Amino acid sequence: MTGEQIREQLRVMPFRPFRLSLADQRTYEVRHPDFAMVVPSRRHVIVFSMDNLESWCMIDVGLIVSLEPIDDQPSASQAA
Repeated sequence: MTGEQIREQLRVMPFRPFRLSLADQRTYEVRHPDFAMVVPSRRHVIVFSMDNLESWCMIDVGLIVSLEPIDDQPSASQAA
């Protein structure tokens, strides 16, 4: 995973929420492009909490093992 790949995902139109998974099993959800940014060196990503806008985390891009979309649509079994 590179900082440029994450930056590209933040610019996708329409935006699609995604989850960053780290090597130590932590995950961070990015549900809106305003809640994450790649720093200019592209070596870190800052992710803001949706619950507390004063809470944020700086993540070393080298620790990110995957970026996967978040499916906000309920599955058929969840909808029933």
